[in-house]
Amino acid sequence: MPINVYPWPPVGALGAEWTLDMPTARLRSLITGRDQMQASQRRRRIAVVQVSALAAGRMGAGYCEMLKQLLDGGIHAVRLQSSPINWWIDELARRGEAFSSAPLAWRTGSDPLAWRRGGAGGGNPVRWFTGRVVSGGAPSVSGMWGMLPVSGLPAWTLVARPGDFIRIHEMSDAAVFEVARVVRPATTNGAGEVTLKLDRVPTISGGRVNVAGQDEAVFRIDGAPPRAVQPVGGDWSYTWNFREVFADEVGGFTERYPWT
Repeated sequence: MPINVYPWPPVGALGAEWTLDMPTARLRSLITGRDQMQASQRRRRIAVVQVSALAAGRMGAGYCEMLKQLLDGGIHAVRLQSSPINWWIDELARRGEAFSSAPLAWRTGSDPLAWRRGGAGGGNPVRWFTGRVVSGGAPSVSGMWGMLPVSGLPAWTLVARPGDFIRIHEMSDAAVFEVARVVRPATTNGAGEVTLKLDRVPTISGGRVNVAGQDEAVFRIDGAPPRAVQPVGGDWSYTWNFREVFADEVGGFTERYPWT
């Protein structure tokens, strides 16, 4: 039976961690005595989120208690996005719309309004976005790395550091995307172009790239749900420890949306 997957509640974090757990086993040959290391279990993301109880207009504690109830002791799961790896608060705010974009939907009343180029009743669709649209070129391979040329960024600007995530969206469908991780620093040239060196080779060519991207996964509580003692005065916090879970391990995911 599928488990329920809930989005993270609308409350920020005091601190966060997003990393990988990659268990390995060491094998030693009885003949040569040579050691061999190999993966012993599936690679999983590990996440930690520390929440202020007074966050979101003094709703942090309430959101945490409701999330604990929804997760039912760890039976169900939560969908999380990664925290920034290298960027501090002011830099994160600066590079939001400067390095990324999002689809903009038009409506007339409650009905979707489609834009087309080429005459009434036909032509190619016109798509609208907020922020800066960064265009990705054709991916290529360099040894074990993926290489992705991107354009449309500010000139002579450091746009990514090692460990940063990017998202590559299909231009025709924003819901179809891939996540990759930057291997080396990336600084644009005078035309706002740079080739990103990535930890994998993307399959989407000519897509829309969010350089200020985030990784995403589904997690169960790692250990016991957090407990927090409320003091007489001042703030207190909840520290959540999560470990990634895969759909094929639990019979699938059913997405639930309690916060709206």
